[in-house]
Amino acid sequence: MENWKNKLLAFLHDPPSKAFNIPEHQELAWKLMHQAEFTADEAEKFSKEPDWAASAADRIPMPASQAGGLRCTFDGIHNRFHHPLGSGDGTKALTLPFQSPFATSDLAFETDASIQPVLAGFGNLPDDLADERGQRWRARFFAHWRLWQKHAAERDYRFAYLPADTRIPDHTIWTHIQMVSALAGCEDSTGSTRRLMPAFLKFQLGPVQDFIAAARSIRDLWSGSYLLSWLMATGLKALSAEIGPDAVIYPNLRGQPLFDLHWRRELWSQARIGGMSVWESLGWENRQLLTPTLPNVFLALAPAASAADLGRLVTKAIQDEWRRIAQAAWSECERIGLTADEPGLRAEARKGRFDAQVSRFLALTWQANPWPETLEGALALADGFDEGMPIQQARKTVLSVVEMATRKMPEAHRDARYYTDDSKTRLNNLGLGWSVILAFNSWALDAVRQTRPFEAVNSGGWQSSVFNNKDSLNGREEAVAGGKEWSARAKAADEPWGNLFKKDDWLGASTLVKRVWHQAYLKKEPWNLKAGKGDFPMPNTRGVARHAPEEDCSDDDSAADAPASEKYFAVLALDGDEIGKWVSGEKTPPLAIQLADYRDDAGARLGALAYFKNESDPDGQGALRTRFTGFLAGRRPLSPGYHLQFSEALGNFALHCAHPIVEVFDGRLIYAGGDDVLALLPADTALACAEALRLAFQGRPELKEFLRTNAIRLRDHHEAEQRRDRQTSPSGYYQKLAAEGCLLESAAPGFLSRLDHADQQGRPIPLLVPGPAAECSVGVAIAHFKAPLQDVVRAAQAAEQRAKKKLHRGSVAVTLFKRSGETIEWGCQWGSGGLDLYRSLSKALQDGELNAKFPHRAVELLSPYLTERAGLGERKPPAGQTAGQVQKFEAVIDDIVQRELIVVCERQRGAGYQHGTGETILVQARSYLEKLAEVQARNTAGIPEGLAAVKLRAMIGLCQTVAFANRTAREEQP
Repeated sequence: MENWKNKLLAFLHDPPSKAFNIPEHQELAWKLMHQAEFTADEAEKFSKEPDWAASAADRIPMPASQAGGLRCTFDGIHNRFHHPLGSGDGTKALTLPFQSPFATSDLAFETDASIQPVLAGFGNLPDDLADERGQRWRARFFAHWRLWQKHAAERDYRFAYLPADTRIPDHTIWTHIQMVSALAGCEDSTGSTRRLMPAFLKFQLGPVQDFIAAARSIRDLWSGSYLLSWLMATGLKALSAEIGPDAVIYPNLRGQPLFDLHWRRELWSQARIGGMSVWESLGWENRQLLTPTLPNVFLALAPAASAADLGRLVTKAIQDEWRRIAQAAWSECERIGLTADEPGLRAEARKGRFDAQVSRFLALTWQANPWPETLEGALALADGFDEGMPIQQARKTVLSVVEMATRKMPEAHRDARYYTDDSKTRLNNLGLGWSVILAFNSWALDAVRQTRPFEAVNSGGWQSSVFNNKDSLNGREEAVAGGKEWSARAKAADEPWGNLFKKDDWLGASTLVKRVWHQAYLKKEPWNLKAGKGDFPMPNTRGVARHAPEEDCSDDDSAADAPASEKYFAVLALDGDEIGKWVSGEKTPPLAIQLADYRDDAGARLGALAYFKNESDPDGQGALRTRFTGFLAGRRPLSPGYHLQFSEALGNFALHCAHPIVEVFDGRLIYAGGDDVLALLPADTALACAEALRLAFQGRPELKEFLRTNAIRLRDHHEAEQRRDRQTSPSGYYQKLAAEGCLLESAAPGFLSRLDHADQQGRPIPLLVPGPAAECSVGVAIAHFKAPLQDVVRAAQAAEQRAKKKLHRGSVAVTLFKRSGETIEWGCQWGSGGLDLYRSLSKALQDGELNAKFPHRAVELLSPYLTERAGLGERKPPAGQTAGQVQKFEAVIDDIVQRELIVVCERQRGAGYQHGTGETILVQARSYLEKLAEVQARNTAGIPEGLAAVKLRAMIGLCQTVAFANRTAREEQP
């Protein structure tokens, strides 16, 4: 009980509206503590050290306000909230302007108090017994962490973006109070005094990609993703039961449906606010609870004394849950009669193999590192590392802050609260070393992952017989299920067993569990999730190809009579670029643009940046103008507030953007966790969906119109096909909103608003997303619906890696599988003009301005220039040609491509051809070719081809992609 009380006191130490009344904020906080049923004596016991450590970690040592002449207030109009990742160009801040300022600070605090979660009760336990067990205080703390910010934003959206520090307003008060409560849980009170002794605990779960990709059906694909997220939720639940959900830095757990679900029975169904339980007030729908949204890694702040024990606790919790799930799956198969003896497979041997595979399936690694006791000790962790490693970069950033605060800032300006000595030459808090300690922890976990022990699959020796068939999908495990006899027994059983084992695949333990656990575990007590047919419809690849993602169907539908345009589907894999560098602090924005910098109504320049630039020169010390130049040019020091907001941005993109966008494009979301997205789409919408996801990832203003245009086209298509079921389906809801321009829009670059989520005044609540400084890459694989799903998934994952490595990130890469066996690859960087040209050609084909033969004829005319005789395939000229001849080819290749396109446009006119169609295509082709030259000039390393070959292959691949993704003619068309 004392642990939860201390954490709640820390969470209440600052009122959310502190920025509007800093002088009286402590008195206001005491009122909130009293409302949470703390006595005056208990409120006085709040330890200041966690607050000091969190403040030092989040901010930089600022000058004393009076001595330095620093004035800074926050109103959201002049001084605004700054996006924590910056704008990307490094020249200006990315800010969120409020629609209007708060009328008074009293009104702001009134909102603090009126929306503070106050429990009306906890289950059926009397209050004194609940207190004795600590359950009521834990429930109070969880309710404040989970609901206070949510209720505040729903009352007034501005409460979501009130800063913790008006001088550097790039982290909210919510991240600050969460960090203070997390650090309060790391206090050691065993001695005569309290000591802050935190540690980083980083945990990773595997396997991931191979396990997910080994899928016969879309349900298999979803099931593997959901199982991994489920296991992570189990581990995070076990961790948060000990030290609270506030201790988890990444991922952001607030608003995660799966995490809430794991606390449903023990907490949220028991805690009541008003006349209903908290679980009822959260209002999660079945599909939201069944969407995997948790990544396979977490970072937490834990007490140093128990960090290792917590790592083992999480490991055991995940392993135990995996065994429960596996045993439930096997027991259900046993109940149906699937596991009985058959020739070559004895039930006992089958079960023994199953148990052995289950025991060695998971790869769980973790690393716990206590914080050093001093800032100097934290900086010393970087000793011995190579100069270019992230930990050294982190130390340099911290040292620049130390130098500024102890040498460059005039002694008279230094605030004594930041220093340990009267001379103010030593900083007093190791929170500033956050980035160095974290880099050391990440390095240590990487070492653990590279050296982890493993259990051998087989002891050796040759064996034969049916008992030694390999898993048909992953090719690794020996079979414990499957085959003709197993399939026949499944078909003789009740639904859905016949559909689950329609094929005669041989399955290992992990694939078997993935196939049946939704039926054997999720639908049973205590979860009672509706994951079966009807409640959670799952299409097949044919259904996805024909724009019917809500259709619950089998995996072998015939499509002999279907048009070619309904036979191809796509797998889309999105991943953020250089996320490791964002997390390590290598890409944080310049400090100068994150400091408050504004003018009041009278035109006076105010804020922290004005001090460091010393434009007002309050002491007449002109030398101050240049003292801080290098410091301001450096990067913003990595901080817990930054990490929490970065986690929030990734979570917002995954939870609130990815799902509706995929469904706007008639797709089916499989997984969305942080910067990772996996989805299935019709072939003709995949690239448009990829572009929309990237616009949402960056929070760009053009997203709203892009979604509206595409949604209208798809809605018209469904109306023409008389697919009323699609228009009235749950996913059709998002398409309707997008078509009306009421789904997602940019409140400011880097901030998106879901127009169906508004505050009490009807104003959309802005969502922080990674923003324009961050980038992502997408891989798309397109194939016939009969193609093995696991092959297409792996191709999409490989295409995403090609986009990062071969196309140099910030790109989309496409792999096309033709029925003939031919594979086509194409890709381009965002903003290169490639997608603009792709859209124009696709539209011209769909509108009949060009006939279906256009892209094929363009390929026929351009391909001969790539022959060896042409000399364009290598940097060095082939035998018999000079470098000058190759250079001449490169000089004229743009003109050659454009002339050939003119010929094709003239010869392949469609019935709807309009004057200007060809000119538009030529202008966009010219722009694309010029951008390719710029990209090639920046990224020549490791590319064996000459510029002309790069341009030709790009144009040929683009035309082939257009032809393939927009097929409208007969299958045999060339």
